Amino acid sequence: MTERLVLDVVGVPVEVSAPDGAPAEELYAAAALVAIERSPRLLLHAGAVARDGRAVLFPGESGTGKSTMVAACLRRGFDYLSDELVAVETDTGCVTGWARPLMLTAWAQGALGLGPVGPGTALATAAHATKAAVPCDRLGATAVAATLPVAHVVELRRGAPQTRLVPRPAGEVLAQVLRAGFNHYRLGAGAWAAAAALARGARGWRLEVSGLDEGADAVRDLLSRRSG
Repeated sequence: MTERLVLDVVGVPVEVSAPDGAPAEELYAAAALVAIERSPRLLLHAGAVARDGRAVLFPGESGTGKSTMVAACLRRGFDYLSDELVAVETDTGCVTGWARPLMLTAWAQGALGLGPVGPGTALATAAHATKAAVPCDRLGATAVAATLPVAHVVELRRGAPQTRLVPRPAGEVLAQVLRAGFNHYRLGAGAWAAAAALARGARGWRLEVSGLDEGADAVRDLLSRRSG
């Protein structure tokens, strides 16, 4: 049996087919592809969390640890924006997150202390799939729909001997944001304007991570500082 679902992907309504047993990751990926072609805003491949009305972005390709670090931050009291995609306002550089369920591998679920993830959501992951859809409330977090300023842009580096934050210059932050763009090829000058506005308002860091809890604590400590 196939169900038709309408998902809101940062303001873009997308209808997807959801056959019984379809992996959640595939369904969300299909929805994201449609939004990328339709959204008037710059969409970034990035995880994002927030606290006290300010966002922290983790831009990067799949496999860099975005979802796992977002989940670790949620366990430390952060609010949830996205583990995959954010939309950037052209004039302000503020972001809105796509608060889909987090897509976590079996390794990440174990590292985060989660038990087996059951079919508790409309888009549950099939048993044979490599990732499971984990609602943010299972990590004790609340999803935030508001558009927020970005305080910090964090590049993740896993497997470090110790956890530490290394400052990065604004030029590197701008380059990383542009590399993370899903639809910059469509937006032209608008993509540059949005990325530049975001980079102007945020500080850049490389987070070398030795452990999830230590990494999340380092991100929490960032937001005790003032950006700028």
